[in-house]
Amino acid sequence: MSAIKFPFITEKAMTHMEDNKLQFVVDTRANKSQIKEDVIKIYGFPVKSVCITTTMKGEKKALVTFDEVDAAHEIATRIGLM
Repeated sequence: MSAIKFPFITEKAMTHMEDNKLQFVVDTRANKSQIKEDVIKIYGFPVKSVCITTTMKGEKKALVTFDEVDAAHEIATRIGLM
C-alpha cells in the first residue's frame, strides 16, 4: 500500500513548486522514510527532504523537496497539475 494518497493543490502549493517542492496528502500512519521511498518509486526523482504536518482536519500533509532542478515541474506536468 502506498503512503501517498494524492497531491495537495492550492495556490501556496503552486508557489512551493518554484522552490522545487510538491505537497501530498499522505496516510496518517506514514513516516518520512516511507513517504520518501514511495515518491522515488512512483515518480522516479531523488528526494532531498520530507517535512510532515498534520492539518486541523486530521489529515497528514508532506512537503517533498527534490534534488534535481525542475523535478517538481516535471512531476506536476506528468500528473496533470500544469
